[in-house]
Amino acid sequence: MNNQTINIAKYNAKKTVTAALLIISSLLLSGRADAAELETTHSTVSYGELSQALNDQIRANITTKNAGSLTPDQTTDKATGKTRDEIQKLQQATADTSSLMQPMSRSYAPEFSIYNAFTTLYDDFDQDGFYQSFSVVFDADMYSYDGYDSSAVYALLYIRENGGPWIHYYTTDDFFIHSDSDQDEYEVITTFLEGYHPGHYDLLIDLYQVGYPYVVATYSSNDSEALYALPLESNDHDQVYVDTVYIHHGGSLSAWSLALLLLLLAARLSPALSQGVKRQLAPYSKLDK
Repeated sequence: MNNQTINIAKYNAKKTVTAALLIISSLLLSGRADAAELETTHSTVSYGELSQALNDQIRANITTKNAGSLTPDQTTDKATGKTRDEIQKLQQATADTSSLMQPMSRSYAPEFSIYNAFTTLYDDFDQDGFYQSFSVVFDADMYSYDGYDSSAVYALLYIRENGGPWIHYYTTDDFFIHSDSDQDEYEVITTFLEGYHPGHYDLLIDLYQVGYPYVVATYSSNDSEALYALPLESNDHDQVYVDTVYIHHGGSLSAWSLALLLLLLAARLSPALSQGVKRQLAPYSKLDK
């Protein structure tokens, strides 16, 4: 084999190695982009019901079902991700343009309040002090001057971190409250699926009377410490370490397998360049450790 043939073979092998390394770089950048996208995607699953209809076993079943759900609230309009200011502006605009969204005609409008609220934390699988599931129970009351002692209501629930904007994470179904009874306490059990890094989060509840477009009562972390600085994180951060191996969802393994196969192919095409391939691969292999 003459020198020209050898040089051509080396040149072609070098092109193959270069192409393989470019593919690896692309895979690495793509993986990092996907990770960043997942980090900024917030998804939750919530379940609401009158608290008296639930017990500890039912609550445990709900959190398990929430964690395995493939239909987050963000896909069903139960959680809009909008700020509280944005939602109230939209409601104001709707009320201004729709005659159907006017206050109910009564001699005296009822008065509403949220008497109290409390929270419970569930599911800290990695035992780092941050929980992926929690429940909030609140007791809404009403007082009427004209004899009506019950009303249909619903609530919008918001969350914020470090004094940031209130972000809508759930809208309850309609439910009835009766005067100042404590038998109509409403409970919402929520699991953070994705996008919530470990942190301390505050809660806010806005109560609405069905058929009326404005908030009739509000209760938040300013009213009770039970809604203040909850240690929460999403399921993608609540993973378990086993023998120093991190259990994590994702497809990064398949990407690395493909990259290594390409490099092995390149090395076999030119054994003379195999040492060069190893030297070029070294910086990338460190990323896998």
